[in-house]
Amino acid sequence: MKTLETIDIHRSHGSSLQSSLAMQLKMMIQRGELRAGERMPSSRELAATLRVSRNTVIAAYDVLIGEGYLESELRSGVYVGRAAQAFQLQRSVRGAPRKTPGLEGAGPHLQFRAPLPFRPSQPDVRLFPLQIWNRHRGRVLKQNPNLLHYQSIFSSGFDKLRQNIAAYLRDSRGVRCDWREIVITSGSQQALFLLGHLLLQPGSRVYMEDPGYLGARLAFRQAGAEVLPAPVDQEGIVLPGPELKSLSFIYVTPSRQFPLGICMSLERRLLLLQTAVRLRTWIIEDDYDSEFRYSNPPLPSLQNLDKHRRVIYVGTFSKILFPSLRIGYVVLPPGLVDRFASLKHIAEDHGPLMDQATLAEFMESGAFDTHLRRCRRHYAERHESFLDAVSRYGLPLEFPIQDGGMNIAGLFPPTTDDAHASEQLRLHGFDVPPLSRYAITRSRSGLLFGFTSFEPKVIQRSLGKIAEVLEKSVARGGG
Repeated sequence: MKTLETIDIHRSHGSSLQSSLAMQLKMMIQRGELRAGERMPSSRELAATLRVSRNTVIAAYDVLIGEGYLESELRSGVYVGRAAQAFQLQRSVRGAPRKTPGLEGAGPHLQFRAPLPFRPSQPDVRLFPLQIWNRHRGRVLKQNPNLLHYQSIFSSGFDKLRQNIAAYLRDSRGVRCDWREIVITSGSQQALFLLGHLLLQPGSRVYMEDPGYLGARLAFRQAGAEVLPAPVDQEGIVLPGPELKSLSFIYVTPSRQFPLGICMSLERRLLLLQTAVRLRTWIIEDDYDSEFRYSNPPLPSLQNLDKHRRVIYVGTFSKILFPSLRIGYVVLPPGLVDRFASLKHIAEDHGPLMDQATLAEFMESGAFDTHLRRCRRHYAERHESFLDAVSRYGLPLEFPIQDGGMNIAGLFPPTTDDAHASEQLRLHGFDVPPLSRYAITRSRSGLLFGFTSFEPKVIQRSLGKIAEVLEKSVARGGG
């Protein structure tokens, strides 16, 4: 694709190579130089053309896929997304409508799809009691028809849901808060985005786990922050050294570090809280996966240990119930509640109140607890099935953390190209991202497997095939 040979990516104004590449590709799509439905070069091809690393191209593609500019098709490749039509129509509005090349047969781009094995962090939505949910939904709507109107007084969320979340967090996670310190968000990603805009400004510095959650990193960088990579050892995040005098906040996933799965030790938690007090900074605790421990009860939250109210606690129902629900929440220290609520009100007048009211009834009735217990039982079975299959098929990976969660990280020898291995698996119908996708600095090589959305027979069959693919992939230069 000769058009792409003109790209000149460089670091400017503090931006990374991947950010520069993503921005230039986005501009080319907006200008019509890359048209809807057009196939993009593979990450390896584009990396060779631009003389950058494959990880840079993969990261840029991931950003544009997330924003809708690009779309990924199984066994086919990456294409310019249909959203590009909007830009092309704007440019041709004075003339007759033209058929966009490459869009014939583009209908499959719009199909709803189940996750492929082993896409991480996917609940099994087939376990969700939809009939019970709809019964509560119908009852709520019958009792409260005004839910269909604008209700700006609930910009922080439906009061009854906030009260039920406060009770649930107190009993299950040891979170200490008043329900009025909880704000409902459109998933945890919106919470992180709003926190970034509330607490950051251009030039701010954020200290976060490396590897770590890509969505958080993108949200903080979008707010203009410099993200400082924090190594992760067997006890969790490695604390910042004395040379770091100023941080806007520290981002952690202490209950189950994403993506490695490490549980932060009590000693490290206490030291982290002391560090936050010393630096007079905040800690964002993203508790995305805390409910799923299969041999032991869930651990208390980091917020439970915080005597100085430096911890901002973020959670979501996407992993417990179903992702398209888009209901998350943030528990704020008192001094941040009004400021966050005002910013949230600007972002949206209020969230989906019908779903919030339904969830409140769902929790109050006991159906939520019943569903959670059912998921734990099924996921524990799948966790065991995954480990059995790993042992049986002899995957060329080491799985050091095996105590629960929705995902399991497998580690290659350090010299293995995990992006290449992941790409080979994608070509065979699997969605197993490389650990390097989540890294700021190159550290561990491996793959992240999500197992909770797949039945044991699918797990067994899929891992058998993956073992064959990885054996060939690593032997032919992936390592």
